[in-house]
Amino acid sequence: MSDEKALLPVEERTVIFYDDELTAVLVHVGDEEQVFVPVRPLCDYLGVDWSAQRKRIVGDAVLSDASRSVAVTATEAGGKREMLCLPLDLLNGWLFGVSASRVKPEIRERLIRYQKECYRVLAQAFTGPAENQATPAMTALVQVREMGRA
Repeated sequence: MSDEKALLPVEERTVIFYDDELTAVLVHVGDEEQVFVPVRPLCDYLGVDWSAQRKRIVGDAVLSDASRSVAVTATEAGGKREMLCLPLDLLNGWLFGVSASRVKPEIRERLIRYQKECYRVLAQAFTGPAENQATPAMTALVQVREMGRA
């Protein structure tokens, strides 16, 4: 992870993914806007060890170079907390590094669901739903978005 100061989100969105609240943030990185995802909440939802995953990210040449510290809303009162985040486009790279055969049997199905669908749901939070790709989680995302517009 870079030693830079924590990035401040331009926009922050939370989506419901099978009863889990996933957050993604839009930040400025140089001259570009990029979507980042806090990793620790995902570890908590998946039941995998955060410290081991942090070491894995920091030790990976690609993930460590791309990761950033972002000030993400961490409390219902709106308090911010710096969190290690990965760019959305590299999220599946990290998720697929968590081996379904090595996790506890009771979380295996959840991990596989995240590996299959999580990226699309978070991407659609910023780009809108793609035609003909609706899943139950994506349908919930559309409903959340529409309620926010109302």
